[in-house]
Amino acid sequence: MRLLLVVLLQVLLFDHLQIAGWGMPLVYVLFLMNLPVQVPRWAEMLIGAMLGLVFDLWNSSLGVNMAACIAFSFLRPVLLANLVQDIERVKGEICGRTIGKMEYVKSLAVLTLVHHLLVFSLEAWSWSNWWMVLVQTLISSVLTVAIILGYDALK
Repeated sequence: MRLLLVVLLQVLLFDHLQIAGWGMPLVYVLFLMNLPVQVPRWAEMLIGAMLGLVFDLWNSSLGVNMAACIAFSFLRPVLLANLVQDIERVKGEICGRTIGKMEYVKSLAVLTLVHHLLVFSLEAWSWSNWWMVLVQTLISSVLTVAIILGYDALK
């Protein structure tokens, strides 16, 4: 149910919310971020691939979102294990309440930056305008993290 809600919000609302063409929040990473720790790594990567595929099919983006979601899913367990001391004791979904607010913000910010950098650099398919990719990555990442933290605060 949550997956369907995230996909619909991204497609119907956030894909149309752009800041002067530079920033577009990609809040669907919320679904990947909030996956429980107990999900096996192979399943997490498969979920990331399928979520990315949905947005690639919707946007006709030829694997851009899929690659970024797989990278997100690959890095998430490693980053969480390094930031959270007792990650094995966390039950249920990952959020600010379960792993700590600062750990959640740090991991979300790093993973979102990596995800967005991959999305925008693969879309550009060139580093000739690398500064545009970096600006778009930073603005979109700040928007995405702010929206996700707002949602997390409401829970």
